[in-house]
Order: sequence, then C-alpha cells, then structure tokens
Amino acid sequence: MSSAGELKVKGTQLSTRLFGGILDIDNAGSSAGVELLNFVFGVKKEHMLAKDRVPDPQKYGHHIARQLAYGVDKDFEGKVGSILQGNDAQEVLGKLFSSLQIQPPNVKKTTDSGWTRKPFFPFTETLIHWDIKKSNKGIERVWMRGGGSLLHKILREDPNEQRLDRIREGFSNLYALASSSALHKLAGFFRGIKKETKNNEEDTFYSVKSKPDDIESTSRANIDDFENVYRNGLLNILEHSKLTTVGKVEALVNWSALWLAVMQYRRSCVAIGLGESDPIVCDCAVAATSVRRLARRQFQFAFNTIKKAVDEQPGFSALSAGQKNRICSFFPSTATAVGLINAYTGSRYFTLKVTALETIVAALVPHSEEIPFYDFVDKTIYQNLGLVVSREAAKRSGLLEDFDGTIFEENEQGLAIQMKASGLLATYSDATQMISFRR
Repeated sequence: MSSAGELKVKGTQLSTRLFGGILDIDNAGSSAGVELLNFVFGVKKEHMLAKDRVPDPQKYGHHIARQLAYGVDKDFEGKVGSILQGNDAQEVLGKLFSSLQIQPPNVKKTTDSGWTRKPFFPFTETLIHWDIKKSNKGIERVWMRGGGSLLHKILREDPNEQRLDRIREGFSNLYALASSSALHKLAGFFRGIKKETKNNEEDTFYSVKSKPDDIESTSRANIDDFENVYRNGLLNILEHSKLTTVGKVEALVNWSALWLAVMQYRRSCVAIGLGESDPIVCDCAVAATSVRRLARRQFQFAFNTIKKAVDEQPGFSALSAGQKNRICSFFPSTATAVGLINAYTGSRYFTLKVTALETIVAALVPHSEEIPFYDFVDKTIYQNLGLVVSREAAKRSGLLEDFDGTIFEENEQGLAIQMKASGLLATYSDATQMISFRR
C-alpha cells in the first residue's frame, strides 16, 4: 500500500529526480531545442543565461500566423482583417507559414492535430514562440514540458565562465544576419499583433507577462561530466564558421534532442547501479549483418534500462504505469526523430541516419578543422556519446570478446560510404579520409 506522501508525487518529480529535468513523450523531438530558444531570446540581452537570476522570458503565442498556416480565419478581425484584403492574401501567407512548421515526432502527417500542435521552426528570432493550450485560449506549457528548461539550466550554471561567455556571445550573434530578412520582418509583424480586448485585458493568445519560470528553477544541473559534452557541442555549433544561421539553428535543435536522449539512457544506467552505460552499437552497414541484430538487442536493453530505472525509483510506486511510460517513451521517440533509431515502430535498432551524422559532426568536430575518419569513429563518437561503429571502438568496449571483429569493419565501411554520400567525408587517397561539415 502506498503511503500518503507517495500519493502526492508526480511523474514530473520522478523525471527531475532521475534526469535533472522533465522528460516526457509530449516534449520529445525538437520541443526541447525550441523551448531553450524561448528562454534564451525571451529575456533582455543583459539577462541572457544569467547565473544569479531565475529566467522570466516573455512568451509569445504567434497565434495569427499559426492559424493562417492551419487555414483558420474566423479570428481574423480588427487590425488583421483590415490588412489581409481578400482570400488570396490569406491563402498565400497560409502556405508560406505552413512551410515553416515542424512535424511532431511519431504523429502521422495525415493526422489533423489542430493549429496549436505544429510549432514554427525558429529560422528567425521572430518565429520563436511558446505553446498555446487551445481549450484555455492561453499560452501555457503543452509540448514544451521542461526539456529546454533543463538545457537552459545546464548552460547558465556552467562552472566554466569563459565557455559560458562564449556561448552567450554565440547566441547574441546567432540571428544577426537574419535580422534584416523579409521573413524576420514578416514573422515579427504577425507575432506582434494583439487582439482588441475590453478594459485593456491581456490578450492571452498574444503573450504572457514575464515571470520567473518554476520549471527551470527546479531543474538540476551539474549532475555529471556528460553535461560538458552538451556545452562543448553547443558552443562548437554557435561558433561554426561553415554553418549558415539556419544550419546552426537546425544543428542546435537536433543536438539538444540527441544529447537528452543519450543522457536519459546514461543516467538510467547509473540509477540502477550499472555504473558506466553499455555502449550503443549503431548499425551502419550497407546490408543487414549481425551488427543489426546486436543494434536491435542494444536498443531493447537501453529501453529496458530506462524502464527499470523509472519503475524502481524509491518513493514513486503510486505513479500509474501510464505516467511512467510517458517518461520512458521520451527516449525512443526523440532518438528516432534525430536519426539515432531506425523507425518509430516495428523492429527498431540503433543506427546513424544523415540527420544524426550531420548533427554530431556539427557539434563534435572542431568547426575550423578536419579530422581523420578513423579518429571520428574510434574516438569522437565513442568517447563523447558511447556510440560503437568501428572495430576499434568495439574492442575498447569489450564487444570483441563475444563478436567477430570483421562485422564491425564492414559496419565502419558502410558508415564511410554514407558520410561520403552526404558530403561529410572527403577522400584524398586510399589511406586518407577526412571528416568536416561542408554544407
């Protein structure tokens, strides 16, 4: 029987205890990265990533443009109605804004999820917006449940002051080149539209007043050294000399998601007493080999490890299986969204799709350098993320005690072919293959 204290616990508390912040199926995929940008750019520049200040970001709904993208026009009145003359303007702008939306992970494209479900991808600063809960007609957390809050806490509580200053500068410069673009101005105009209200009441679809964010303040940072992998990767992206603004934002959002997924697995291993996590074997071979069977087994082991950590955490037995499953499901949904798992359903296994490869190269390969392909597979992705592709990484992780090393050689060759096809690998000779971001 559960104690009275246990009856009051929530899934958010369990997630925060285990992982430092709220991980939930609702904020899987890109939600955490978009939420992070709301925190960074929702405050005055002098308060950006401030250590001694709980963030109080201004939160915008961007409701007019989002309804245009969906095709809803019943709320277009007053100022909007006087500017959008005729159906043609609404149709053209609707198609434009629709092309800027993010497809939620694990949601079929044929599913009508309503205008509040698909956020805009933050191509410009003026496209950054918060959630809207349609039933309450107001701005509040729905999909941005707290993953981005955790990332923000990790960044602003960085003990390395020099790195933190460089990250602040990188964010300050992120949208500098896009600030004069037509899209920036158009999105800014629509984000700034307020509906006429009686007695100067707040238009809750437009924005909400700044106030300290309680989810961010209760998130926990500096739990382990793996947080430095995130900080260093984000800094490399922000300072990248070969990435456009859009490329940086895309890499930032995907890196945030990929890191959170791997972190959830690693901290679950610690929680159940495994110490260091088992490696994540990624199937990259051109044809199906025994590596795929191993990668499938590793996926099941990782998911079961997370489930075990969630199920066995003391003090949370009163939580329903459904609440616990929401926490566990963050991992496969997010990892699939960034290309670390092959599919949302069916026979699933770890892999490295182009999205994951581009993200990892942007984050972990020094932006001003090229590195040998063998260093990338043997050191960069194995030492930073625990990903096993090559024979050498398999040897270091102890896998060659049970498996033939030649299967990892074939796996390594398959990754090289994939990276060359995606423009991430250049071959200068039979013995020289170099990795860098060449977008």
